[in-house]
Amino acid sequence: DGWHVTLTDYSEEPKKIRDELFWDRRKNKFQKIDFEKLVIKGENQKQIGIFQNVRDKKNYNFSPYFGYPGWDWDVINDFKDATNLPDSILYGLGRAYSSYASNLINNNSGFSDSNHFYLPQGKNAMTKEQLEKYRFYRKIAIEKFEKLAELNPNFETVLGSIEIKASTEYLISFLDLRIFQNEEEARKEIIPGLYNEYFITDAKNYLNSCAPNAILLTYGDNDTYPLLYVQSMYGFRTDVLVVNLSLLQTERYINSLRDQILDAPGLPISLTPDEITGDKRRLILIEKNDNPIELTDLMTYVKNDNNRRLFNGEKYYNIPSNKFRLNVGENFVEWETNMRYTYRDKLIILDLLATNKLARPVYFATDDSDFCFGLDDYLKLGGLVFRLSSTKKELSNNQYGYVNTSEMFSNLMTKFEWKGFNAINPVDKSICIKYIYLFNRLSTALIAENKLDSAVLVLDKCVATLTNEIFYFDYNIIPIIENYYKLNEFEKANKIAKLVAHNHLHENMDLHYEKQYGKSVDKRAELKKTAQERLKELATDYNQQELLKILGK
Repeated sequence: DGWHVTLTDYSEEPKKIRDELFWDRRKNKFQKIDFEKLVIKGENQKQIGIFQNVRDKKNYNFSPYFGYPGWDWDVINDFKDATNLPDSILYGLGRAYSSYASNLINNNSGFSDSNHFYLPQGKNAMTKEQLEKYRFYRKIAIEKFEKLAELNPNFETVLGSIEIKASTEYLISFLDLRIFQNEEEARKEIIPGLYNEYFITDAKNYLNSCAPNAILLTYGDNDTYPLLYVQSMYGFRTDVLVVNLSLLQTERYINSLRDQILDAPGLPISLTPDEITGDKRRLILIEKNDNPIELTDLMTYVKNDNNRRLFNGEKYYNIPSNKFRLNVGENFVEWETNMRYTYRDKLIILDLLATNKLARPVYFATDDSDFCFGLDDYLKLGGLVFRLSSTKKELSNNQYGYVNTSEMFSNLMTKFEWKGFNAINPVDKSICIKYIYLFNRLSTALIAENKLDSAVLVLDKCVATLTNEIFYFDYNIIPIIENYYKLNEFEKANKIAKLVAHNHLHENMDLHYEKQYGKSVDKRAELKKTAQERLKELATDYNQQELLKILGK
């Protein structure tokens, strides 16, 4: 009927306290409302800025309605019987069905309405009827995404092409049922043909970057769901326990990791299900202290209810120091954080480290320092993931993790697969950037170690595998050019540099940048200018007159 202003109490189950219509759809006009308004313009703009954060802004753009309990059901009711929907609305309808299915079993979104199931803790939580209802709506979400993929295979989503979104929807259902039901029910969601050859290859390369019996902490959808798929569909590297950091806030997901999954032992943590139930230890304060606290002592402290601290009228669990120490045999890992508080996911990481003490290899599939909780100097890059070690190495030039050259050389040159790269959807091509980054990091490290012949082999492998036809060379390839110059491989460097220069003069480069960075003309112009200027600098430094003439045109 229009847009409402509501006041909701989320302290237990969501309960509306006040609800007033402020824009009437039928009358097409604004109504007077009795809510107190902010009268200070600056404060008002600040609140608007907070409200329109990146995630919510995207969600509002993706769906016809968003941002209140039951928005998904409103989208379903208004558009379920419509025909010839525009791509954007069809996508929004698919997201609404997906959201509704998810909200039936949990309220992680904060927008679940009264239709959700109120499921008990533990496995096999859904009745037969609830399971059928969940699958019914999840299946329709998949059908909408697959229909859109058929109509417009180049439709772009947050994950990449719509094809990837459709495949991932199966795996969302798989993981939900692994958590809420059991492995047998979950495996019914796994069918042949999900994910194209590139994403299968990419998933295998992630898993093959890990040592046996590893714990791999992932972050996004594309470094999580394809990995779960190749494990369950092909039985590939089932010894690796894949743990998604984004889901590590929820007690049910944490509890689902306690037992063995396929061939991987469960997550070694000391916190019991009761110690993380509900809001217990969901938010933890961090006190500043110059004395490092050993992680086993930290966990003992956090588990003691008597150590909660009063803050703003409420008692919170807290960590008594922002400096941490993990004893590993004769070595130790020591680091600190500037965070003043953290959430349950970081506490689980600290518990994992305290309990496991690196007995099982621990890897991070992200280079986000916040998610790795400031352990940057102890991360070792040997493939697509960073292994936590007890050896500290000071880093420079804003690099993240240090390169294990022998391990990465083995992975990139012999162990990794490269299938499907030549047939990747244009929307998904920007994903290849991470492989160029790996080749550059490895070649740079080999040059520093004076292993020059090996560095040349690595660069040759890079340009032979990630060709201009596959990736469309842009400013991301310039570090590869620079390393060729350092190795006196001028002919090879200039060949790539000329391709970059040619690409930047071609209209396809605008389309290429638009796929990666959106429709901002200023951003595209800035990237092209940066690439041209950097090529000129390199050509000048290494006295490449022919290239300078080309760039000067």
